[in-house]
Amino acid sequence: MLRSEHVMARIFRGNLIPHRLPPEDGRAVEVAETLCELYAVHVGRERSSLEEEIVRAEEELGPRLDPRRGFRIVRALAKLLEERAEWVSPTTADPYTIRTRIFELASSLPELPAAEPGLLDTASRDDILSQVARETGLENPASLMYADRQSAQLLGEFYKPAPQELIGRYNVAQTQGVLYSARDLVVDLDGRADARLVFHYVKLLGLIYRLQTTETGYRLYLDGPLSIFGGTRKYGLRLAKFLPGLLLTEGWELSADVIWKGRETRLEMDSETCGLLSHYAGPKEAGEEEEVREAFQRAWERAKETGGWRLETGSYILPLPELKTALVPDFMLEHTETGERVYLEILGFWSERHLIERVSLLREAAKRGYRVLVAASEKLGTSPDSLSEAAQGPAVVFKGRLNPNAVLEKLDAVQDSSRATAQ
Repeated sequence: MLRSEHVMARIFRGNLIPHRLPPEDGRAVEVAETLCELYAVHVGRERSSLEEEIVRAEEELGPRLDPRRGFRIVRALAKLLEERAEWVSPTTADPYTIRTRIFELASSLPELPAAEPGLLDTASRDDILSQVARETGLENPASLMYADRQSAQLLGEFYKPAPQELIGRYNVAQTQGVLYSARDLVVDLDGRADARLVFHYVKLLGLIYRLQTTETGYRLYLDGPLSIFGGTRKYGLRLAKFLPGLLLTEGWELSADVIWKGRETRLEMDSETCGLLSHYAGPKEAGEEEEVREAFQRAWERAKETGGWRLETGSYILPLPELKTALVPDFMLEHTETGERVYLEILGFWSERHLIERVSLLREAAKRGYRVLVAASEKLGTSPDSLSEAAQGPAVVFKGRLNPNAVLEKLDAVQDSSRATAQ
């Protein structure tokens, strides 16, 4: 991911066009190849040395790409290579302990010039370093005094990409970068799209969403970071991470309202013409699991009493064509005796409006035969009062981790409501 200072785009007739590097451009390939090789040859060397080389590359290679913005392009490419690098400490010793001991012994040295006799008999710098070396077993403690600084780190491993791969990653990252400033995002999925895969990333990243059924598939509304009150940077990063997941499938169109340098603009792209390739391996290969969901599943499996409810995971889509929407819960709970099914949706980020609308939608879904519980964390919302109000309905409120007992309590309430309706 790029930082905001690396992101470049231009506005053309109200549309926002992120910066791109043509993969077939010989100059771009040359610069990308030089940077990849620069990282590769620095394996085992200090970070400070590599940073100096990158600054030189900005000055020498940047103008070849763009006389005005070339240094920013080189810097952005280097930032993406940094994500493929693993840095290690040059020593297993504690640099803080080393320099503290050196300073402690050095404090006993006389200040120069010294008037008292016997100056030549006092300890010297070399004597102090020799003493610390004997105490610690280190040959050159002076060289390790500041080994905990970032500049002293050594490049341990580097996963070198092909130049064209780096350019492709750069183009995706530039588009991701403009989504940091999105107010909202709309994705239309037709029959060719793998809707379950798209919803997997929506749920995995905890995005605020609404789903509407259309004649050809689904329309997905995603809130942008500028639409929520808190955690905007963290949410913006998650929204940006959604894009490579969308690129794994076809049959989609995307539009986003973006505030770019104080102006309202629009980003539009589709699977046919965007020319972007995802660097994600896909849900199975990536092995990513949202922490709260994974923790809840483990806690459920360890629970001694589950009231006869069996927890099942999967990708569930519950269409509600009458309401022109759909629900995408995370789990299904089935009662082993009655066969009753209740779905559970765990919200990631949420806003007060989103939670109120969600609870209202769940009540409407219950009238149509779908029973769904929603769980929301106090840490990712804006109003405790809204959570308290929602908890009176089909919502489970939790702080750190979702407790199976809290879900079971709501399941009992759902069963009681079901029996009362039947009578």
